[in-house]
Amino acid sequence: MNPISYWRRKERYYRLVGSYCKNCKSEFFPPVYFCRRCGSKDILDKEMPSEGTVITYTILYEGMEGFEDYEPITLAIVKLDNNVKVLAQIVENDIKVGDRVRMVFRKIREEGKEGTIYYGYKFSKIS
Repeated sequence: MNPISYWRRKERYYRLVGSYCKNCKSEFFPPVYFCRRCGSKDILDKEMPSEGTVITYTILYEGMEGFEDYEPITLAIVKLDNNVKVLAQIVENDIKVGDRVRMVFRKIREEGKEGTIYYGYKFSKIS
């Protein structure tokens, strides 16, 4: 993603902004342009809860190109407190199913020593 596109979408990286259907009251993350349940286009942005529960996870010991410095990477499906499920990176590697987690703002990656640094949401265990 080029830096200009990233900057324009920055609000979505600081908070968990999803969608809310005014017609059937469903909530979605990531944001949608039309409701996946009823098909309505009467959609609003909605900030999602920042806490949830790990329902499944995996640890990547060998990731994609450009992420070698961040291995191992723990990815989990987090069921937020509003029952919306989010795929997210977990800060800690000692996670287990049922752990309570909270959204945190962290560095995702950087493009070399002089390149753009990308930040966004991850989740961290609640002590």
